[in-house]
Amino acid sequence: MKAEELLRKLRDDVVDPLYFIYGNDEFLKQQSVSKIKAIALQGGMADFNFDLFHAGEADMSKIMSVLSTFPVMAKRRLVILKDADKLKSQEREVLLPYFNDPSPTTTLLMIGGDVDKRKTFFSTLVKKGALVEHNHPYEREMPKWINWIAKKKGFEISDNAARCLVDIVGNDLSSVANEIEKASIYIGDKGNRIELEAIEAVTIDMRERTVFQLIDALGKKNLKKSLENLKRLLDGGESPLLILNLIVRQLRLIWMGLDIMKRGGGESEVRLRVKLPPFVFKDYLKQIKLFKEEELREAYDRLFDLDLKFKSSPIDKERALELLVFKLCS
Repeated sequence: MKAEELLRKLRDDVVDPLYFIYGNDEFLKQQSVSKIKAIALQGGMADFNFDLFHAGEADMSKIMSVLSTFPVMAKRRLVILKDADKLKSQEREVLLPYFNDPSPTTTLLMIGGDVDKRKTFFSTLVKKGALVEHNHPYEREMPKWINWIAKKKGFEISDNAARCLVDIVGNDLSSVANEIEKASIYIGDKGNRIELEAIEAVTIDMRERTVFQLIDALGKKNLKKSLENLKRLLDGGESPLLILNLIVRQLRLIWMGLDIMKRGGGESEVRLRVKLPPFVFKDYLKQIKLFKEEELREAYDRLFDLDLKFKSSPIDKERALELLVFKLCS
């Protein structure tokens, strides 16, 4: 099962006895956890019917005891086990029998990162329909998620604004939610529809100028300036994945302009294709002259490889971005 199907089922305000939520999209996981918690603990004494454990810290006998405890003046008890993918083999063996006969008055919600469906622990959860994937959506799926997030905040969003958002933040839903929040504040009481102008206004800010400066420094092979601008972005609280997507987006625009000019097109055609605000376009034209096609191709290959690592393995993302800068400036 995937997150979208789970969230759709939860609309009926009914929860199951077992869930194992996993994946790399923290925003999606938080949405599912919040909804399950709200349903499981509704209409009762939440403080007496909720227990939180962390794998590796809690005693399994204590967890099993709580799972079999009846709720206090409520219909259901909720037990959350975080970092459940880090359970040791013997700890998984303790839980396995419970999967086949869970308490009808308790919801056990396990949360983790990666899973191995070949192992009995996880294959049993698959058979029970309790293993729920929460990975970053594919890019083609992003428009519906963007609309869903905007709707939850009480807004509609235009197709152009949604496309721009995907170009800037990629498939990181946490970043999407942050940008939509900023756009809603920007709009204020002027309406409930987010247009392209609002997205451009809140995203092409100090962060965007810092990305411009980072691209300039990379184009000039200035390692010191490149690292300074990268540090500024990280210190500003930007996620490594968002920074990576911003770099990819800017290099893609540069490659597009370079290709148009290579075919004999002028500035007016470039302006029409890249659709950048006038105050940004002037600096963009300067950046085109800093890169050669082979340099862009090499940079793209490195960025693609790093994007795969970001999404498939637990690496130090900030350190990985620094190493990327070293390679691109070498």
